[in-house]
Amino acid sequence: MKFFDTKANLILGLCLFVIVPLQAQYSLLKSADREFDAFNFIKAIELYQRAYEAKPDIRTAERLAESYYHIRNYREAETWYARLANHDEAKIDHILQYGHVLRNNSKFREAKAQYQRVALKADGIISKEELNILYASCDSAVVWLENPVKAVEVKNQKKWNSAQAEFGATKGPDGLYFASDRFDGAAKPDVIYGWTGNPYLSMYVAKENTVGKVDATWGDGANHFGPATFSKQRNEIYFAVTRNLTREEKRKAGKDVTVNIEIFSNSLDSANWGADAVPFRYNNITEWSVGDPFLTTSGDTLYFTSDMPGGKGGTDIYYVVRQGDGTWGDAVNLGDAVNTPGDERFPAIDDRGDFYFSSDGHLGMGGLDVYRVVGTGNATKAVNLGFPFNSPYDDFSIRFDKELEGYMASNRSGGAGADDIYWFNLNKIVQIDLEGGVYNEKTRLPVTGAKVTLTPVGEEVNAVIVNAGTDGKFKFNLAENTDYTLTAEQTGFREFTPMAFSTSGIDSSTTLQKDIYLSPVEVKEVVVLRNIYFDFDKADIRPDAALELDKIAAFLNSDPSVRIELSAHADSRGTAAYNMKLTQRRADSAVAYLVSKGIAASRLVAKGYGFTKLANHCAKGVECTEEEHQWNRRVEFFVIGNDE
Repeated sequence: MKFFDTKANLILGLCLFVIVPLQAQYSLLKSADREFDAFNFIKAIELYQRAYEAKPDIRTAERLAESYYHIRNYREAETWYARLANHDEAKIDHILQYGHVLRNNSKFREAKAQYQRVALKADGIISKEELNILYASCDSAVVWLENPVKAVEVKNQKKWNSAQAEFGATKGPDGLYFASDRFDGAAKPDVIYGWTGNPYLSMYVAKENTVGKVDATWGDGANHFGPATFSKQRNEIYFAVTRNLTREEKRKAGKDVTVNIEIFSNSLDSANWGADAVPFRYNNITEWSVGDPFLTTSGDTLYFTSDMPGGKGGTDIYYVVRQGDGTWGDAVNLGDAVNTPGDERFPAIDDRGDFYFSSDGHLGMGGLDVYRVVGTGNATKAVNLGFPFNSPYDDFSIRFDKELEGYMASNRSGGAGADDIYWFNLNKIVQIDLEGGVYNEKTRLPVTGAKVTLTPVGEEVNAVIVNAGTDGKFKFNLAENTDYTLTAEQTGFREFTPMAFSTSGIDSSTTLQKDIYLSPVEVKEVVVLRNIYFDFDKADIRPDAALELDKIAAFLNSDPSVRIELSAHADSRGTAAYNMKLTQRRADSAVAYLVSKGIAASRLVAKGYGFTKLANHCAKGVECTEEEHQWNRRVEFFVIGNDE
């Protein structure tokens, strides 16, 4: 009897050993989902990360990727979307979003390869026209980076920026007003916005070198307050807010309601702009948002952004004209020249009457870019302001302080925090360029397609990445009085020590010359090509794999005497014979691709190893995650000799 009791207790213990962790995992994911559904992405990331570490799965990875994308942490988003897009069960949305974050991170050729994968699989999910814009945006971004607009200067306003977001800077009655979610002292939990983990937006005013919070309380419990637009002639302020719903609004909306943005106005003379503010005609808190208000100088026209029904898609830009009795007329959509299926935001007009706005639906570098339309009457084409005004990140909320000068916001890398305020001048005179080439240190031949990175030191501007041309050449536009580091990388070459230089003391237009020499790998030195993936059970070369093979071609072209072996490997699942044949087909495909690029077949050896050379512990019968198995589905190459 004692034996049976012991055995029963053992079985019960084993069951509990399995059930308790499963229950904990379920509870953790349920909590994470609640935070995600409530747009509390910071907390959701923390919970999903713990869940993924305990038990990796596709859905958790998907939620982590989406959460990081929503908070605009594109580097982390790239990591998670890469796992999703290169998984055997990759969805079209995964591949498309992976392309977007690659573009945000200045990896334009890689992004285009993902868009090409989408084109092969989409079948109506995304239109051909939208894909063509994405292709063209990748190509154009490379051209813009290599040929920056010469008459543009962009400078971070360090004295006003914090580790949180600042944007919407515009000239007001007694200073420069902007919106920020910065921390003012110890923040209480009930004033934290779950989406960002920061306080709700408030309005601030900058006077000389001081920044103060605008005292504008809201009786109904405003959450976000700002940004704003002013008309001195009308003695008015218009501003965006989110507020708590009234009891009647809650009843009308039901339980699943999104609190939308609204626009309110007040007199500049009011002691408290939030008190007794007047609602805008098109406010509809339970149905759609209206925001990004911009008043013309005369105060007779108000431009705004909305996702109300009847638009082109996403958020569109509208305008209303003031009537004789002071009320606003009917809203007019700005039409196809401005609005797209994407998001259009932050309208503005300069002193010459040209119209500006931000969009992620036009030909752009990534995220929101700023565009100009000459005049506002018969607009036919929106022109991207190019680089360095725009970046692969979000660039928006342009406002003019004087002709061709003003302020905009960007979350480009190198800033003080999330969104930063930048001063710009569209009529800069001094032009400093950097030109150079990337070469094989051994042969002195050019290295095609090397990734060249220019990084400012101590300046809050974006690091710039370009790919060297077929002749190994590259070109950058430089800022005045700035220290830089220059580096390059290419498959088949060792890491390059960054080269330092400075533009300090240069006060006239000039071109600097800097060449980079990369040291090639030695004989028998293995190079793992982590970015060469194949669709499940196939050996076709995908567009993203082709990019990696192009890098090998560049390495081989830089030293015509080199011979290499391309080896393909599989994970331990499936039979040994089948995997040996599959990996040989994949190695053969890689070699055939290189031959199609002009590499002599005599310089290439294709070898499939099946799962005879695993890179980790995932041998036959060992339980491993999909990600661990994918680590073994790799392609490698190494130099096996040369003709010398």
